[in-house]
Amino acid sequence: MKYIRKKEIPYKAKPEEIRKYLLENNFVIEATFDPVFKAIMGNCPNYLADLISNITGINKDLIKKTFKEKNVEYKVSNALERKKTSDFIFQCRGYIINLECNNEYWEGLIERNEAYFSKIKGELLNKGEQYSKNIKVIQINFDNYKEYEKALGKELISDFKIRNGIGLIETESSIKYHINLYKIKEKYYKGEDLTRLEKELLILTLDDYKEIIKISEGDEILMEVRDKLYELTNDIDNIGLYDPEKRRKEEEELKIEYHTKLAREEGLEQGIEKGAEQRERSIAKNLLEIGISKKDIMKATGLSEKQIAMLN
Repeated sequence: MKYIRKKEIPYKAKPEEIRKYLLENNFVIEATFDPVFKAIMGNCPNYLADLISNITGINKDLIKKTFKEKNVEYKVSNALERKKTSDFIFQCRGYIINLECNNEYWEGLIERNEAYFSKIKGELLNKGEQYSKNIKVIQINFDNYKEYEKALGKELISDFKIRNGIGLIETESSIKYHINLYKIKEKYYKGEDLTRLEKELLILTLDDYKEIIKISEGDEILMEVRDKLYELTNDIDNIGLYDPEKRRKEEEELKIEYHTKLAREEGLEQGIEKGAEQRERSIAKNLLEIGISKKDIMKATGLSEKQIAMLN
């Protein structure tokens, strides 16, 4: 895939320096960055209604007229999830919709988002069975990683429902969508024609303002997003939150925590009696196999660099 210039933000740059660099080089903070994603979805009503309608088939006017952002953050209770909350949740008549923007694939990602999904459905059941039957819960995952096809299939948009062994759908009260943003970017950079929906999805992934102007020109709904992205990039408070390296480290910590948890559970299930150091060696070996850096493994297990090197 051919990419436009990447940002080269100076290390430990101050917010004002970052803003100056971005604006002078025609960059905006991309909408896949969590705070920007939430701001776009919560403050671009025409875009949100059109996008969700095109994905799910829900009437666009119903979304616009009955839209209500949910203030409750569905924090997941287990240790794996303590650092994360759902990306964006809103309600419209007959529906609760959870939007998740996933920038990196790891084995615990689907489990994490399923936990959000289950929390929302659980809240509905607490309000009464009849109430829950009248509300459909939808989760839409915007997946911006190249491992999508290996994990979820080749369809650009895939929907998942609870089915039995012969394919019968158990319930129509909930559905999950996964959208391959990475594939849309590939099509764009190859010069292939995009559908209306694909353009709406593509704009979430772009950080080059000239490209955003190009694809949004003459389209009022896409220009709504374009203008909001520029506004958010120009806002010093948002720039202060913009730390790609911090976001990468948080995702790395989640991966380490997830695989460490699995390794410990596997050892308990198999009834393996090991000393503390031998157990940590087993965990370190698993982390090495999924590509976690030796420095992070040292933090997770307490083993020395020499001990880890001997595992290869």
